[in-house]
Parts: sequence; C-alpha cells; structure tokens
Amino acid sequence: MTHTRSRALVGMARGRLRPGGLRGAVAGSIAAKAVEIATLVALATVVPRALGPSDFGRFSVLLTIVTLGSLALTLGGPTLMARFVPAAPGPQRVGLARSIGARLARGRAAQLAAVAVVAAVLMLADAEHFPPGQTTVVFVALALNVAASLALQVALGLGRTGPWSTRFPLQNTVLITATLLLYPVAGIEGATLAILLSAVAGAAFAAVVVRPLLTGPQPRVPVPPGAVRFGALQAGAAALVQFAQRGGVLAVALLAGSSRQTGFAALAIGIVLGVTYAVLQTFTVALPHVAQDDAGQGRDGERTLRRLAELIAALAVPAALVLAPFLDVLVPACFGGQYRGATSAFGPALAMVVLAPIGALLVQASALRLRPDLALASSAVTAGVFVVVSLLAVPEFGAAGGTGAALAGCAAGAATATVLLRGAAGARLTALSFLGAAGVFGIALLS
Repeated sequence: MTHTRSRALVGMARGRLRPGGLRGAVAGSIAAKAVEIATLVALATVVPRALGPSDFGRFSVLLTIVTLGSLALTLGGPTLMARFVPAAPGPQRVGLARSIGARLARGRAAQLAAVAVVAAVLMLADAEHFPPGQTTVVFVALALNVAASLALQVALGLGRTGPWSTRFPLQNTVLITATLLLYPVAGIEGATLAILLSAVAGAAFAAVVVRPLLTGPQPRVPVPPGAVRFGALQAGAAALVQFAQRGGVLAVALLAGSSRQTGFAALAIGIVLGVTYAVLQTFTVALPHVAQDDAGQGRDGERTLRRLAELIAALAVPAALVLAPFLDVLVPACFGGQYRGATSAFGPALAMVVLAPIGALLVQASALRLRPDLALASSAVTAGVFVVVSLLAVPEFGAAGGTGAALAGCAAGAATATVLLRGAAGARLTALSFLGAAGVFGIALLS
C-alpha cells in the first residue's frame, strides 16, 4: 500500500505539477486558510479571555519566540523549492527536492545546535528569567516546528500544496484545545506545554505526509548552481520581514515594559498576520505552477500573480475601510471589555492587511526574476524603518506604537520593492494598495 502510494506520488512529481493546476492549488489554499482563520479567531478571542491580558502577554511572547524562531530558520526554503524543483525536468524533480531538502536540513541542524548552546548558557546564567523547564519546552517546540517546515517544503516543491496549507489549521486547533485544558490546571506552565503539543502534532503530520516521498531509491540530483545563494538571500529577506511584522510584540515587551500592552499588541498583530499570511500562502502555493509554466523566461507568471493580487486587494480594501470606523466597538465586543485598550493598536494593523496582496506579489516576482537581492534590499528597508519607528513610538504609545512601527516598515519595504521590481505590481494595484492603506489608517486614527 505504502509502496504503491509512493510510486504514484513520484510519478506525479515526474510529470506536470497537476492535477488541479494553479486554480486547484489556489482554491485548496483558500479553503485551508478559511479554516485557519477560524482557528485564529478562536486563538484571538477564546484564549485571551481564558488567560487574561497579563498571562496572555507572557504566553504570546513565548509563542512569538517559537513561531518567529522557526520561521527564521526555515525562511527561503518554500520559495527555493517552489522556484527550482518545478522548473527541473520531470524525472529529476524528486531527486532534486531531496537534495535541496537535505542541504537545508544540514544547515538548520547546525543552527539549532547553536540555539541549544545559547539556551543552555542562559539557563545556567539566569535561571530566574530563563527557567530550565520552560526554556527547554520552548526549544523543543522550536526544533519540531523547524523539522515540520523542512519536510513539508519538500512536498510543496513537488506540487503537493494541500499538506502545506493544512498544517497550521491543525497546529492551531491543537494549541487552542491544549491551552484551554492545561491553563486552568497548571497556569502559564500549562499554556507553555500546549505550545509544545502543537509542535508535536505538526511534526507528526509532516512525517506522515513526506515519508512516501523519501522511501525507495532515487538518483541523486545535484543542487543547481546559484540555488543555494538564491535560498540564502530569500531567507534573509523573509527573516527581516518577519522581524518587522512580528517584532512589534517583542518591541512592546522590551520598550513599554507592560505585560498588558504586550498582550494588546499580540492580539492585534496576531489577528492581522493571520489574514496577511493567508494571502501570502495563496501566492506560495501558486508559485510551483507559475514557475513551471513561466520558468522565469517571460512575464506571463507575473501577470497571472498580478491579477490574483488585484482581485484580493479589491476585496480587502473595501472591507478594511468599512471596519476601520467601528474598531472601538468591535474590539471590546469580540475580545471582551478588558481588551478595550487594544483598540488603538488595531488601526495600523488593519492597514497592514491592505498591503498584503502587493507584498506577496512582489516576493514572488523577485523569485520569478531570480533576483533575491532585490527582495533582500527592500526587506532591509522594512526592518530598518520598523526599528526606528519602534524606538520613537513604542515608549510613548505602547501597543499602538508597536503596530504602527510594523505598518511603517511594511509600507516602506513595499514601496522600495515596487521601484526595484519595475513593472511587477502595475499602477492600478500600486495605487489601490497604498491609497487604501492610508485611508484605513487615517479613518481609524480619527474615529
């Protein structure tokens, strides 16, 4: 049974990356992301009510460390796989996916070893702020998330986009359920253990999905020249963007010195990034099909992705404009009166949603053009602006300063990428995105 399934999967990889094609991949991603958004709503409504602002703030810092750390160690891999594997001749795809996966795994193992050493030193030097039990749980969760991401990247490169889209709804469901069960029993330690159980579920799911692709003999295919550099630059660019988008929580924790404000920032950023990554995921699962058809030789792929971005932006801008004037009513109604103070943090965060389609398009355009250096340059602008605005705004405005800094960084980075990747976004999408974001932010600020 397993052998037959393995041969079928390998056969699919050797041919074209269909069935389903681009439309099927996008539709599957949207369906999975609809489920994921439902779990994120529960994570942002039920969990904050159960933990309260202070413990939710502490929980969010730990979850952010695991999430941001695992993303930082696996960024660039999805784009590398989705760009190079589908463009290879059919018989070489499985071998190439394995070779790239093994190369990535060796590098990440070395990085995790370094993180383990740092964690051990921190536990020995300051056990009060880095409790051995909690720190160990966080590190193991980080390592399992890295392993799951690397495994599912192999499947993504071979056109199996369904598991890539399904993983996070599964992990979120486990995280929410375990948190609600363990927190009343063990407090913040129980909530921390829930993060580990979520990572275990993700790693087990990835192992089941990828195992058929790794069984049986396959010819070794060398990694193409330039692919490693491409992946490294893409990883660096994505890490800088992740730092700017998710770093608002850590910036508030460090600069505002308030667990309550940290919880407010975590709530706003968590909700918005759930929507933002749903958009990015749609473009990620589209890239293998676009890369196979376009192979970086023309602009057909860019036109396809630009039409997708325009469609999403046409839905996102009006929705955000409608929501912006009513945040002072919606936030306490959805999350409880104790989160009324988070209202001001949601205005800048909501404006980030409007920039998500153009941001996702520009990431994939840099990949199609094989210009990760341009992605890295724009991401450096994103991170730099975020840091400057955080230092200026967070001490004064708390959570609103953190989300405002994230918005400023995303807007500056998107503007830079639009200029560097000339023609990728187009005038219509550019105007809709930036004017829409400015309108949402202005309305929220004045309401």
